[in-house]
Amino acid sequence: MAKKSSKIALTYFITIIVTFIVIGGLGYMLLQYLQNPTEKDAEEVSIMPIDNQQGYVPAEKNNVSTLFIFDSEKRLSGTCFMLVRAVATERKLVIMPLPADTAATLDGSENSLYEFYRLSGTQKAVSAVESCTGTKIDYYMKLNNESFTSLVAVFGGIDVNIPYNLIYTNPDTGEETIYREGSTYADYNVLRKILTYPLYTAGEEYRAKILGVTASDLINKNVTGSFSSHVDDYFSTVINSPVETNFTAYDYEEHSEALKYIASSNERIAQLVTVTGAYNDNNFFELDANFVRAIPEWLSLNNTEE
Repeated sequence: MAKKSSKIALTYFITIIVTFIVIGGLGYMLLQYLQNPTEKDAEEVSIMPIDNQQGYVPAEKNNVSTLFIFDSEKRLSGTCFMLVRAVATERKLVIMPLPADTAATLDGSENSLYEFYRLSGTQKAVSAVESCTGTKIDYYMKLNNESFTSLVAVFGGIDVNIPYNLIYTNPDTGEETIYREGSTYADYNVLRKILTYPLYTAGEEYRAKILGVTASDLINKNVTGSFSSHVDDYFSTVINSPVETNFTAYDYEEHSEALKYIASSNERIAQLVTVTGAYNDNNFFELDANFVRAIPEWLSLNNTEE
């Protein structure tokens, strides 16, 4: 009887051992399969990262032109006009500042950009810029001192080179502008005074050049690293300031990826175009005809836009 019991116990023990071996073997095979998929599965998995690495590619519709108007004070030298072309397909911004006294002709009447703006507002200024440059403007953005501060704060400040001593006392506000010749760090307040300084010896043409240089430097020296990942926040900051624009939330949704694409470039994304011309008999700065003909090339316009 004891012998029979021993046999049963041994059989039971062996059964348990075999069961553990079988289950353990199957478990090990399953684990190996999960960790090392078949050759076919491995090929399928490797395709996905390659597709994802292709990333976003902008379309021609994302290449748009915006007229920026900085209205700091109700005087010619207190107003700035700058055409900015976002060429997303080439990952760049083309900056073209225009002297406030640039000549334009609308409805058979010649006047300066500033006068068209002063007398009839932003939309008329847009039409005047389209007239003198032969370029279609998609959007406009008018900034006052507060919204200008918000926009500059997005980028931070820059070092600027003061060409000679700038000394001026504003007769309306009593505000003083005193900057010595040489390099100085400029935040939004310093930039505002430099960009609206009325006594540059070379006049409005030179003031426009100062605008172009500071704008392109502000972008090229500050749009680095993680800037593109904060574009949504920056846009929200500017659009919620007292800015006048026809650039809607829908427009931002359509172009936001293109803006981030440009901002994520490792190159200097802002390219400055300096206008050329001469003063005519009406004492307006008239853009050179050859320069106007070259604008489509400068702004990378396609044939349908020229």
